[in-house]
Amino acid sequence: MLIPQEIKWLQEVKNKQVCVLGSGDNLVVFALAGMGAAVTSVDISEAQLENAERRARELELNITFQCADVADLAMIADRTFDFVYTGGHVAVWVADLQQYYREATRILQPGGLFLINEYHPFRRIWADTPDALSVKHSYFNRGPHCYEVAEGLFDEESGDIPSYEFNWTIADYVNAVMKTDSEILRLKSMAMTPKASKPPPWEGCPIISCL
Repeated sequence: MLIPQEIKWLQEVKNKQVCVLGSGDNLVVFALAGMGAAVTSVDISEAQLENAERRARELELNITFQCADVADLAMIADRTFDFVYTGGHVAVWVADLQQYYREATRILQPGGLFLINEYHPFRRIWADTPDALSVKHSYFNRGPHCYEVAEGLFDEESGDIPSYEFNWTIADYVNAVMKTDSEILRLKSMAMTPKASKPPPWEGCPIISCL
């Protein structure tokens, strides 16, 4: 669940306090707990957290679960964690990126590490054409964009539930971090080939950005 570029920065999590923001399916949470960290999982979905908490009890893992908006972590004290991690398409659902990162760094101990792994916004500009890269959307159209989705998480058919997304740019991510008290240690874009090939053809394009 962690790519090599992330593991490089997370090798020292054993016996450390780690917070995962926007934990979703909690697979990264379980990976970090398996590496020996004391993990706090924060997500807005009660159902996802309940499922993960039940599994954590079965595995006797040291995980704390908190249901909260990642932009409002009032229940967590300042300077609590050695590491804060967020990744896997979280920021797209956050309306105030600056507040999100401000909260993330507030709960981080001095000298701690805030690791951000987000899908590269460059992937959003293409049309869903299977055989060619064809530009359809503006890179700078941040939204909010409204989509009608179905109730099922993996249902690709449209439904009647409005879902709002924000298409942040790389500059938005960098500026939001720079406006906190953090220092950027590394910014890296990585090209990946998805396991399941879907249009458009991604090979050679930046897919993931890591801060």
